[in-house]
Amino acid sequence: MTGTRWLMLLVWQLCWQLLPAQACGLKVLTEDLPPYQVVREQQVVAGSAYLQVDAILRGAGLPCRTEVLPWARAFELARTEPNTLIYSIARLPAREHLFIWLAPLINADYRYYSADSAVIEQIQQGKSPQDFVAVAVAGSMIDSTLQQIGFVPDQNLIQVKDINAQWKMLRIRRAHLTLAFAPDFKALADPKVGQTQFYASRQVVRQIQLYLAAHPQTDPGLIRQLQTAIEQQAVLSVPVNPALH
Repeated sequence: MTGTRWLMLLVWQLCWQLLPAQACGLKVLTEDLPPYQVVREQQVVAGSAYLQVDAILRGAGLPCRTEVLPWARAFELARTEPNTLIYSIARLPAREHLFIWLAPLINADYRYYSADSAVIEQIQQGKSPQDFVAVAVAGSMIDSTLQQIGFVPDQNLIQVKDINAQWKMLRIRRAHLTLAFAPDFKALADPKVGQTQFYASRQVVRQIQLYLAAHPQTDPGLIRQLQTAIEQQAVLSVPVNPALH
């Protein structure tokens, strides 16, 4: 094959790869959060929230690819850049004015989790959780919730970049506990996490709805396309927010 033909093939492949992003008109951001978003080699490949968002985007005629970033970075971009979507994001009073809240995806029950059963037993017997060292993804809902109930960064709260680091800190006993929904440990990047026994508190510490949200200055035409797709899913009895069992 001549150099010219190789160059033409390279240009064609590049155009094919870029076409969906250009046609989409939106930046779509998420983090690795199994079982809701399952990531392999920096690509979302499965998960209940991902499948719902993918169905919404397809219904809206928007062939968007999801970009996987550490949560703090994804949140900052979604907060500051128009035409940006983010999921699965907790809808909290402090965030209400920051986004257009398009669709609830997941109802999640957050409990204390630890790799040490004694930690959970002591909390259930009345010991203050703040007597232990917690870990959370920096800038996440878990991070802010732990701080609201008395955990202090660099004292009894370790902040990490992503969900894989969070569970690793528990596995190696650098931290005693975290707040979490029932995770899919085997979907995490560290196989040793999937082999570790974790323990959860009986009581639910917080119930949170996780959403698909958009920057408030996102193109109104794109917002209408997304809202129409969400409404059509409801008419077709395709649940945007399926019950968890």
